[in-house]
Amino acid sequence: MSRATTIRGARIWDARDDVRQRDLHCVRGRVTARAGWGALTVELGGYTIFPALVNAHDHLELNHFPRTKFRDRYDNAHQWGEDVSARLDEEPFKSLRAYPLNDRCFIGGLKNLLCGALTVAHHNPPHTCLFKRDFPVRVLRRYGWAHSLHFSSDDDIVRSYRATPPDVPWFIHLAEGTDEIAAGEYRRLKALGCVGRNTILVHGVGMTDEDIADAAGIVRGLVVCPTTNRYLLEAVPDLDAWVDAGGTLFLGSDSRLTADGDLLDEWIGLSLDQNGRHEWRPSTDGFIGTSFMASARIDKTHIGLTVGSYADWLACREQQLTSRANLALVVRGGVPQIGDPDVMAKFSHIQAIQALLDGVPKRIHVALARQIARCTLREPGLELDTDFMRQHMKRM
Repeated sequence: MSRATTIRGARIWDARDDVRQRDLHCVRGRVTARAGWGALTVELGGYTIFPALVNAHDHLELNHFPRTKFRDRYDNAHQWGEDVSARLDEEPFKSLRAYPLNDRCFIGGLKNLLCGALTVAHHNPPHTCLFKRDFPVRVLRRYGWAHSLHFSSDDDIVRSYRATPPDVPWFIHLAEGTDEIAAGEYRRLKALGCVGRNTILVHGVGMTDEDIADAAGIVRGLVVCPTTNRYLLEAVPDLDAWVDAGGTLFLGSDSRLTADGDLLDEWIGLSLDQNGRHEWRPSTDGFIGTSFMASARIDKTHIGLTVGSYADWLACREQQLTSRANLALVVRGGVPQIGDPDVMAKFSHIQAIQALLDGVPKRIHVALARQIARCTLREPGLELDTDFMRQHMKRM
């Protein structure tokens, strides 16, 4: 249960290129215009507060797998998919697939929470566990999807698209390659009648200039996953052409099966070419703005830091988002989940336990810590207090 809170002294991101100092009021999990009755006042002078991020593409149940490929470079992600599918009954995949679905999904949710991505678009079936009240992040509830033109039949794709209401986003992996097959996929999808105002394309590496010019003005957006694209294909979509054509760009993390890590890693990955040189990068405000647009255009919920929005936000000491360990505080629904020890201590009503995140001391809300301790899988880089873990294991 969240307590009414007023955050004072922090610089708050309100809109693209607009960061200013003001009070932030949170009541019953929402941002409000005025302080709530008996509100706890927390001084955060010297910190910048951002709205929680939106991850536009993840496969939440696959984040416990190691990053995997069997060739140096693929011409098309379909080839990678076939390589992996042929080895699912071999180790380590056989053992990793045997873990409970709830735990596999939980690790995916936890990965996103730790980097501040508190709303996630899941590109797979809507598993029941994703929508439980104690799941670490908010998962998009209303969506349609098909895997791809390779792993889904034309009939299944058309059926899925037509079954998705026109105001609900419909996702599909498309043109995830650099070969002629990838270059022809947008035209194939359009011929099936599945390119519309609610279509969200994922990857788009192989789209031609003509495809981009046509799609940018029609579809709801393009999700780019740069570290996955470079790892498998050594290529990324033409982001400049997409933006210049008026298209909406979203950022997705994909799963750790192919990606560097989390959504912040993808943000860093936007700025580098295959040789680690600067390539393409909007400002930090541009990143937050893209994430905010994703919330409005993907799920149309109240996300941001305006009155009525979810009290989902992040705080950092500098006006930069560089890594999950760099985040001083992650708040979901007005409740601090993880943060630097001195910042978490300001929320006197929160019981928290010690932890290390990528070697940096943190404190974690005890309810979340209990979930982490119960999970049969472990989040890389996260270590809970040894005494807490020992006591919890005794109870199991």
